[in-house]
Amino acid sequence: MGFSIKEIIYEKKYLIFLANQENSGPWFSFKLKSKDFGTLPVILKNIEPTPIYRLVNSRIGTHINRITLDFDINEYFKKLVRENKLKTTSFRKKKSLIRLYIDIYIYPMTPYIMSYFTLKNFSDYELIDFSIYFVFDFDINGLEGYDNDYSGYDSVNDLLFQYDKTGLHAGFSTIAKPTHYEACLTNNFRIDNEKINLSNTLYEGPGEILSALQNKFKTLEPGQSFQTLLILSGGYSVEELIQNIKEGKARALKFLSQVNKSIKSNQRNLQEIAFNKINLQEAKDCNE
Repeated sequence: MGFSIKEIIYEKKYLIFLANQENSGPWFSFKLKSKDFGTLPVILKNIEPTPIYRLVNSRIGTHINRITLDFDINEYFKKLVRENKLKTTSFRKKKSLIRLYIDIYIYPMTPYIMSYFTLKNFSDYELIDFSIYFVFDFDINGLEGYDNDYSGYDSVNDLLFQYDKTGLHAGFSTIAKPTHYEACLTNNFRIDNEKINLSNTLYEGPGEILSALQNKFKTLEPGQSFQTLLILSGGYSVEELIQNIKEGKARALKFLSQVNKSIKSNQRNLQEIAFNKINLQEAKDCNE
């Protein structure tokens, strides 16, 4: 359970087509410090099984989709114990939830998608060296050309993109300047304890390529929030893509107050009964 994008179309041409769920969405990494286990690195893919990720609620509208998820640190610890990656079998009674709010704005006649990602640390843990990664396995022109993409990075506009010989481009950028970026063969992509930071390199030549941006931030203390904004678009030239991304960023800033108002509302933070039942059922299945 988590958040991923399966398909994106730009003017009837595929930018993403039936992508692997793990390769189309946000990843996270941080370190936890506790008397129980010392310092523990945590790497979360966008798709993690319940009960590690739990769906709180979701709203699908005409132009705005909102998703609220909880990440449970204690359930992550239990998984590590089962995998023999952590010896501790009992933990101090601490608050253990980190809430992720995702707000996606898609309007007709606009060539970009505006996505807001807000994390609030409801736990008693410090999230040290916190990073968010945006990972997209673009398939320019779908099955007709998924394995012959080229990559590029525009440092002026902080834009990472892919394209093929037809001139169709797909790219994305964050509102804050990325600390790292990378484009590589999809099968070679990895983030782990030995490779926390992206390499700031591009794959040379055509191939089945994955693109990723990283924003690294200071420690997220208990009670603190973190927010970033992602703009994704397409274009039939790099100039068209850049213009779409710039327009998307300018417009997206106007919705920040609306996003923050939604995040603070009681309705947005209310656990839906239907999802709670699904979360419990998935949790039982995971233990079988």
